[in-house]
Amino acid sequence: MTLPDTRSAEALTQATRRVIDLVRRSKADPEAMRLATAALQAVAEQLEPDAIDGPYSQRDLLFGGMNAPGEVSFDAPTDFAEFFPYSPLVGPLNPLAPPMEFEVRGGRVHGKVTYGAPYVGPPQHVHGGIIAATLDELLGSTNLVHMVGGMTGTLTIRYRRPTPVLKEIELEGWLDRVDGRKVYAHGEMRHAGEVTAEAEGIFITGSMDQLKRSLNAA
Repeated sequence: MTLPDTRSAEALTQATRRVIDLVRRSKADPEAMRLATAALQAVAEQLEPDAIDGPYSQRDLLFGGMNAPGEVSFDAPTDFAEFFPYSPLVGPLNPLAPPMEFEVRGGRVHGKVTYGAPYVGPPQHVHGGIIAATLDELLGSTNLVHMVGGMTGTLTIRYRRPTPVLKEIELEGWLDRVDGRKVYAHGEMRHAGEVTAEAEGIFITGSMDQLKRSLNAA
């Protein structure tokens, strides 16, 4: 299969993010919305013939057997946008991603993100489900740095205070311990130096390999 040109796909993704944000914030009159709707329908018709039906992965447009990450099939990532280009949270090729930016320092994953209007839950603040997804991605990425990747078993979120939209949010994730197949990781979300939410996660090593085998057999 021919994969999309990365630069072109990223440019299209950024333009789509802009449209999503403006649709969320628009109070245009009915005629302007009609014209915008017609334009978007034309875009959809242009893109639809080249759309693939899956199965999908975060690392590639299609899930291609060992292209999905497993416990022994990848090197520890340092660039998560490159490692997970289609992630709904860090992926530069996924228009649903805010996106978040991660970097590894001293064995911990540090990140930053600014959420726009599409992510609002309480007025002027981030939806709690988005916060949970963010922290899940943070902890999972932290585990990958230590080569103990696995699927989420349990995720406990503590919401300390509301997390604002349109403000830079800082993230930090670290590995606590590994006990057999269970990996324990922690993470925090901060604004202006104050913790707004924190997470404790238990991840199960080997679970991704099991998922890969089931998809390859399908």
